[in-house]
Amino acid sequence: MSSRDDMSRVTLRAEPDGDDTLAAIYAHVTREAGGVPRLYQALGAAPHLLQGWIDFAWALRDDARSSRALRELAVLRCAQLCGSDYVWRSHILLAVRAGVSEAKVAALASAGGVDAAFEPVELAVLALTAELVDGAVSDATWHAAAAYLDEQMMVELVLTVSWYIHVARVVAALDIPLEGYHAAVPPLSEPGPRGGSSCARS
Repeated sequence: MSSRDDMSRVTLRAEPDGDDTLAAIYAHVTREAGGVPRLYQALGAAPHLLQGWIDFAWALRDDARSSRALRELAVLRCAQLCGSDYVWRSHILLAVRAGVSEAKVAALASAGGVDAAFEPVELAVLALTAELVDGAVSDATWHAAAAYLDEQMMVELVLTVSWYIHVARVVAALDIPLEGYHAAVPPLSEPGPRGGSSCARS
């Protein structure tokens, strides 16, 4: 069954409704993730593009060589700067599971990453994330992060941050409602528009 959620600008396709491509995608996502998130249900309006989205996003998450914890920290900072409560709530538990301490998540939430709780490499990654969200990374900030990460890792970091800027914008444009499990996750302290993205530093 598909429905137009009151808070979404597009139909959330909870079921593939006879679309074989979408049925295969949903079956795979359900096997791997336990269910189909509302964001994917919205993107189900364009099944082949949803498949491309999943291929890239899952490779970025699982097949990169750089530290997952560092990348998840960058995702949280990106969500914070973009005002995306959806991305923030989606990645807190992923960050903790990847090795980001709850203390660091709390420090990021309260101090925006400029805190003694973070190691030098983490501060360098957070600084690069902030500049990339603004649109331009300075040489000084690049070299500060590159002192800890090789070229492949730097590319992975840039792609990760750029991807989640994109995710925040898509969620905002389609007005995707929060997932059910998000209710148990602390929201952004000062979120932007619901599920939204300003992608500008405050």
